[in-house]
Amino acid sequence: ARLQAMERVPAVDNDGFALAIPFSVIAEERVIPFTLGDLEAVAFHKGGAASALDNFWIPDGRDVGSTNVFIPSIDGQPLTFAATYSGFMDIETGSTWTILGRAVSGPLEGTHLAQVPHGNHFWFAWAAFKPDTVIYTGQP
Repeated sequence: ARLQAMERVPAVDNDGFALAIPFSVIAEERVIPFTLGDLEAVAFHKGGAASALDNFWIPDGRDVGSTNVFIPSIDGQPLTFAATYSGFMDIETGSTWTILGRAVSGPLEGTHLAQVPHGNHFWFAWAAFKPDTVIYTGQP
């Protein structure tokens, strides 16, 4: 009852701590840094992926976008991210990043962020197995 059953969520489980971020929230904020137990991570959202469930023709489905979750550092250097028109940028070096965690321009071009194991689920499916999941509700 904490979210609508069919709300999509990127969800992360780390040593017994679980976090779900509603797509409705991450689509608006686009970059969400978080701590889960001893894990420092950042979640990205980028529009442009059509839902396969909303229409007979997938390209006509509504835009739900896609998400990914990463460790926000390269070679021990912590990075802070912001959304840009075409992707993401780290504040520290000004490098531009893709939804796949690859730097495509700037001083870190060619490097990749380490991906955090996660899944994109419907809330009802995740909550059935992880009912104590913390739900990210957005920045105050």
